[in-house]
Amino acid sequence: MTQNVANPLSPPIPFGTLAVLWLVGWTLRVHILAAPPLATRIAESFGLGEAAAGALTMLPVVAVAFGAIPAAWIIARFGLRAAVVTGLLVMTVASVARGQVPSASMLFVASAIMGLGVAVFQTALPAATRVWTPTHVALGSAVYLNGMMMGELSGAGLTLPVVLPLAGGDWRFALVLWSIPILLITMLVALVRLPKVQPNTGRAALPGLCQEASLPRWNDVRVWQYGLLLSSSVVAFFVINAYSGSLLQSRGESHTAGAFHFAYNATPVFASFVVLLAPKWVGSRRPIAVSALFAWLGLAGFFLLKGWASWGSALVAGFAATIELILLVSLPPVIAKGIAVTRLSAGMTLIGFSIAFLLTLLGGWLADSTGWIEMALTPSLIFMMAAFATLGRTAHYPNYY
Repeated sequence: MTQNVANPLSPPIPFGTLAVLWLVGWTLRVHILAAPPLATRIAESFGLGEAAAGALTMLPVVAVAFGAIPAAWIIARFGLRAAVVTGLLVMTVASVARGQVPSASMLFVASAIMGLGVAVFQTALPAATRVWTPTHVALGSAVYLNGMMMGELSGAGLTLPVVLPLAGGDWRFALVLWSIPILLITMLVALVRLPKVQPNTGRAALPGLCQEASLPRWNDVRVWQYGLLLSSSVVAFFVINAYSGSLLQSRGESHTAGAFHFAYNATPVFASFVVLLAPKWVGSRRPIAVSALFAWLGLAGFFLLKGWASWGSALVAGFAATIELILLVSLPPVIAKGIAVTRLSAGMTLIGFSIAFLLTLLGGWLADSTGWIEMALTPSLIFMMAAFATLGRTAHYPNYY
């Protein structure tokens, strides 16, 4: 690598293509994380309880996890550009439809379809970096992941202070406004000149994903071990996003919701730079254990404390949970090779996100049953504590085959 950088004939950095990747990455989480700041308004419009409101926040995320394998078929059948454009369009139309549907049941259907749209182009992006930036694959991956994190910050942090006022306080129109830049990005991807996919690239871009051998082995203890750890990190981050609006309102702190959501969803950006500066953490047990501990302490502080102490605890939870999440998502390529990477990643994703969804749903049901919104965090706290038992004892996680 050093010689390639020093070589004056090394391929130039494809700034235009990298910009497209960053923009597509930015769209990955905007619509998903624009919902939590609007959750109380959406719940009032459809008469939703805390359990339903929490499920509404997590449903697109679960749809993303379960939509990965069918998304791979779409990519193999129609190609990368078509998959990205189609996924963007499905996500945008379904997101706008959330504000136009007549019933709560249709709201959930639209949210699930939105998540499936995200799954299509999210699954395509790793392959797109190999095809569109073949000489700068690592840089392409880093760029679109940075865009995704900035999209998280935009959706969660700008919805209340910027987009909702522009929409005249109408949450339905706010979703429409968020769709405008994403539609422009969709048009850009459809029209811009990009490196052409080779005839056999469709299936090769995602080696093994469409093959039977790539399916998770559900009797594999390590799939469950890493999946449970992943669910611990996912739920730590998303449960705060799901219920912070209602919790702040119950504490008389709703005036801080805009600033809180912005600061909280900025934590992944800083966490990503920390991991970037410490790549040797990937594959090691101690960094995952330490980040899991601080994520639990932060969530417990958000549960028990009020005011600045509670908000600071939530920021600690978001920061630590994101570090844990990045380390776990980065684990399969480090400890596995070939089809085993896909098999382990798919199993971890399905277990991690589905359990996080169920915990969020259970918390909302407890909050509705008891009339105490803090109870929404209780199942997550208990599960995260139990998940410490799955950390293992070795300093480094062994190779996976």
